[in-house]
Amino acid sequence: MLWCIVLWVVNQSFYLAPMLTTRGIDRLTALYFVGCAALGVIFCFSIFLGQWKARGLPKAPRVAAAIGSTLASLIGHTITDSMLFMAMMGPGSPGGAKPGFVSDWDLVLLTNFTSLAAVHVIFACAVALTLASIQAEERERTLAAARAAAQEAQLAALRFQINPHFLFNALNAVTSLVGAGRNPEAVAVVSRLSSFFRASLSAPAGAMLPLQEELDVVGSYLEIEAARFGERLAVEIDAPEALYPALIPHFLLQPLVENAVKHGVAASKRRVTVRVSAYADGRSLVLTVRDDGAAVTPAAPGAGIGLANVAARLETLFGADGRLTTQPMTPGFEAQVRLPLMFEDARRAA
Repeated sequence: MLWCIVLWVVNQSFYLAPMLTTRGIDRLTALYFVGCAALGVIFCFSIFLGQWKARGLPKAPRVAAAIGSTLASLIGHTITDSMLFMAMMGPGSPGGAKPGFVSDWDLVLLTNFTSLAAVHVIFACAVALTLASIQAEERERTLAAARAAAQEAQLAALRFQINPHFLFNALNAVTSLVGAGRNPEAVAVVSRLSSFFRASLSAPAGAMLPLQEELDVVGSYLEIEAARFGERLAVEIDAPEALYPALIPHFLLQPLVENAVKHGVAASKRRVTVRVSAYADGRSLVLTVRDDGAAVTPAAPGAGIGLANVAARLETLFGADGRLTTQPMTPGFEAQVRLPLMFEDARRAA
């Protein structure tokens, strides 16, 4: 509305400036030009209303509404402005017909129509461009919200695909303990399993949690598996305390450790060490899960549910900045995750 007023003030100034520099201007003439500008603001507001109400329609109705509101505004302004002109400065008016001004009705209408048309069209185009820009921003916000919702749904689907997989293995461990008559150990495993799922499912899908909390989840999992494998499973965790606050996706490490236990420990008859390590490499955080068990672990991320989900989550969350690489070792297997190194304070600042 403000720049609409400015537009009409500038427009009327083009007519007033020559008069002020040549013969001057009287009170009635000044009032007429003020009235013309006021009418312009009022009628141009109807252009805005017409386009605003049609903003949600398809393109053709929007164009029709813009043209129709502009013509209606122009015609209405022309007629009311001509009536005001004839009442204030036409023949028989209090001030009498002004020299140099058109005084015939038909010529007054034609003159006003042609002189006002440009301003109405300019204003209509400006409104259309402004509304188009607003709609583009709204579509972008809606699209961003849809993308976020889709990403959240995808992460949730990936995460809940992992959890039943682990539950199946854990219940097998309990079954094995009960079958071997190790009932107290089976009860302990069920208790640890309850604590594990409470910790692993407490955060929403896609949540970023400190590395220390993820290591605690991994520790709970390995305690469950230790009850199953006994001395055949050894665990090493190597992570500097400085990296404990580093943020990683919740439930990221556990499927890698589970994969090492399933293919490394379970497939070996000897003692197998599962080593979890973390270190910073520039602006990246590198997490490694390695076992020295039987070299039968699948060598590609897509070969197992756990590895495939980790790779998919990294791509969804970080794009090219997050990746999973795997390689067979002699002996054993290694899975390495690389993702941006982030801390809670830095994420809040961003």
